[in-house]
Amino acid sequence: MTTAADGPSWSDIATWYDGLLRAGSGPHETATACLLGLVPQPTGAEVLDLACGQGLATRALAGAGARRVVGVDASAAMIELARTHDTPPGLSYVEDDAQRLARFHDAGFDGVACQLGLMDIPDLDATLASVHRVLRPGGWFVFVIGHPCFLAPGAALTATVAGRPAVTVTGYFDERFWRSTNPNGVRRAGNHHRTVSTYLNALVRSGFRLEAVDEPIAGPLLARQQPLYREVPIFFGARVRTPEG
Repeated sequence: MTTAADGPSWSDIATWYDGLLRAGSGPHETATACLLGLVPQPTGAEVLDLACGQGLATRALAGAGARRVVGVDASAAMIELARTHDTPPGLSYVEDDAQRLARFHDAGFDGVACQLGLMDIPDLDATLASVHRVLRPGGWFVFVIGHPCFLAPGAALTATVAGRPAVTVTGYFDERFWRSTNPNGVRRAGNHHRTVSTYLNALVRSGFRLEAVDEPIAGPLLARQQPLYREVPIFFGARVRTPEG
């Protein structure tokens, strides 16, 4: 069985990853648009960006009008790279484990965002409990993940008889940690494949109420880079909320 020790960590590929995003990444362009489309009006809000990496979504949230945005990531290398980008007033970065968020007080944020991070974190239940704890009553949590139905470990690119790009999927129900064999791919750092129902049931157990979901079609850059995602969704996104009072 593949383990986290069998390959590079996110810290190991941090510089490469930052370069990928600086050059322009179709998947990340689409993911950011999906995230911002699900976030309630952020003007004046205090937002925590969970598993922020080099801060792409953190900066987008600040640019959308959030009054205060804190990016948090367990990788010191990612946090260091995030700080090399322009940092507008009200934006900061903190190194911490999303499964505990030990450096954050209860009920400290109006919203929490997590772009392409939940599938990288081992303990989903602990992470959702931490998110729930740091949210104020009625606070929102918006996340975007690689679509479990089409980015499963056994997925393989193919084509229809008519030549349209397609994907075959096996092993969808086999939940496990896995790594891509692509030596230049993001998922060589590994992630945790979970079914859609596992994510949704975990949110329910944690006390969240589902408000909206999205399965975005490829944005312009992604459609050029990977035409498959004009046919099937690359991401699954959702907005959930804690109870009022």
